[in-house]
Amino acid sequence: MVDLNRSDVTLVGAAVIIIVFAIVLTATVQGSYDKSFSQIITVGPVWTSNSWICTSNENFIVHGVLISYDDPSRLIISISGVGTQPDFELFPFEMHSFSIGATADSSMTITRDGNISGLLTLQTPQSATAECVEI
Repeated sequence: MVDLNRSDVTLVGAAVIIIVFAIVLTATVQGSYDKSFSQIITVGPVWTSNSWICTSNENFIVHGVLISYDDPSRLIISISGVGTQPDFELFPFEMHSFSIGATADSSMTITRDGNISGLLTLQTPQSATAECVEI
């Protein structure tokens, strides 16, 4: 017999709610099939500057898979019209990932503070004009 206490049930319930929310959010952002996020741009893993700027004339999502070689290292993400997100602290020699979206015609600036390397992937509709470049 499995012994589930109240905190286990609450944790499972919260996880299910988060998953459902993520599915609904993705479906809302992507919209119809012809607007699926089928254009993918990947940059990295070598960073020659401290910042990248990603833009698209359609809604987009940036995924990052990063590793820090210093303690402490931080990742600062700002989106035009929204502001700066809370800093992401990266622990040394551990893989870290994030996903963050932005609306059409926004720019997302991703800045490292410390010795960080990794891949950034921008996803947007195939018809979009998009790029991620170091600044």
